[in-house]
Amino acid sequence: MKAMPSRAPRAALVCSGVLLASALSCRREPAQSPENAERTALVAQSCPEIELGSEPVDAKNARVFVEVVALSGGALPNPIGHWLDEHAVTVRSSSNLVAFPDIPTSMPWGQCVDAVCKDTQRSLTVKAELPQRGTDPIALALRIEESAPNGGPGAAKVLLDTTLQAPSQQPMVLPASPALSSGSLVVTAYLLRKLDDLHRLLECKVRQAEREHQLR
Repeated sequence: MKAMPSRAPRAALVCSGVLLASALSCRREPAQSPENAERTALVAQSCPEIELGSEPVDAKNARVFVEVVALSGGALPNPIGHWLDEHAVTVRSSSNLVAFPDIPTSMPWGQCVDAVCKDTQRSLTVKAELPQRGTDPIALALRIEESAPNGGPGAAKVLLDTTLQAPSQQPMVLPASPALSSGSLVVTAYLLRKLDDLHRLLECKVRQAEREHQLR
């Protein structure tokens, strides 16, 4: 993978520093045994506090929060609509990050617990292009790669390489990819028009965590 531009680490630091403090971590999930690798969770949850608006997007302040979740088994409704708002799903692995416009941003992807790949490292890279207006879709380029075992020499193996036109807060469901999960991949982008929108989104995520706790 090519080296990230100098500003990309800044995006990762913003994500790790702020989200970690609010129970929404931007680091790799802790290692787990295979029987505990999956969990029941709510994904692609809407955040009404974030206003989209039809006015032009100010690129100086706007960012994109991206949530990528791999599910285990079970077909999702098609079209998905708002089904995920009220239905918990079985999550195999997930990652999220704050992307600066037009700058590829990378972070670790999930946690591999299978015996055949326990020594591999996976990364998620997202490049987001801001829409002209809040009601327009967000252009996303997603790439998930697996490095050589134990950090050895060799080119990274591409597990997913795709582009999407994702309306803000509307889940995009990708078909199952055997290299990643037995279930669908759900990608949700949140347009953050203003700096305060990240804090509003974090408040929504805290409420989401409270709802998830009730599912246990």
